[in-house]
Amino acid sequence: MKSMLVRGGAALVLAGLAVLAPTAAHAATTAAATTGAVAQETQNFTGFAYENSPKEAKREAETMARQHALLSGFLNEQCVLLYANSYRLAPGYYGANAAISCTR
Repeated sequence: MKSMLVRGGAALVLAGLAVLAPTAAHAATTAAATTGAVAQETQNFTGFAYENSPKEAKREAETMARQHALLSGFLNEQCVLLYANSYRLAPGYYGANAAISCTR
């Protein structure tokens, strides 16, 4: 009889905890949202260049995009290169476009 009462008491305690678990989980996510969670800002920047080689044009286009990001307050470490394309305009003359995405 005593073991039956202990089992019943344990079942009631577990049922009570199961009822409180969603409330505790909601309280934890609400506390994280109000204290530690910070919304991130992401922006894209583009650049272009015209140079004598495709490699140099791509490099200059990426540099221009990174300069635009720097003027907007992003650090170089916060940015990643999305693409850099070059195209031939004339013999020995190339153009390039580049895009970066920055998140802080």
